[in-house]
Amino acid sequence: MKYLKKLIKEKSVWFLLFPFLTWMLFMIVKYGKGPSHLIVNQWHSEGADQFFKYVTHLGDGAVFAVIIIILAFFRLRWSLYLLFASLFTLLFVFIAKQLIFNGMPRPTKYFENEEVLHLVAGVKMHSWNTFPSGHTITAFAIFMILMLITKKEYLKYIFVLTAILAGYSRVYLSQHFLGDVLSGAMIGTFIAVISCTLVDNWSLFKKGNWLDKDITQLFARSNEQ
Repeated sequence: MKYLKKLIKEKSVWFLLFPFLTWMLFMIVKYGKGPSHLIVNQWHSEGADQFFKYVTHLGDGAVFAVIIIILAFFRLRWSLYLLFASLFTLLFVFIAKQLIFNGMPRPTKYFENEEVLHLVAGVKMHSWNTFPSGHTITAFAIFMILMLITKKEYLKYIFVLTAILAGYSRVYLSQHFLGDVLSGAMIGTFIAVISCTLVDNWSLFKKGNWLDKDITQLFARSNEQ
């Protein structure tokens, strides 16, 4: 698979993403689900509270819509990558949270009888359906696609780092456990690769070269005809 090979070769993945995933796995294996969360939850400050309070919104579903529209003005192919990723994310998150892992407690419910969590003021807390982290899946699906399509090295690092920060914010805010974010990061990355591959190889999209135009060129061509 073209995009899987490209992902494996990316320096930003090996210097940023791989260490992040390895660290989370190490924490989970060494300390366990609850203790590992409490350890991470101790690392906080007023500045970090405000930072992660807003960074976490990069994993909101609405970000898909915004970036799909923006990319349409650059290349329709890229916009379709995000469109398919959004549909796969929506479907996967629904099946996982509502059908397979429904009712799994989030940190605030898991520790509800213990006053041990640092919580950030103004953040609406959720109690159930912790696995996997939907925000993390969304953030990684979006920003890993952006990383795959950009040719500028510094942007690759920025996109991967953005996905990591959005994922970590879910643990920092005690909305999810490390395992939820670890799985979300891997699923989101997988969705990014699958979405790009599907669009490039689906015969429906191979007819003509309209995919490599932006939306203004497409409309201009329609008006000429």
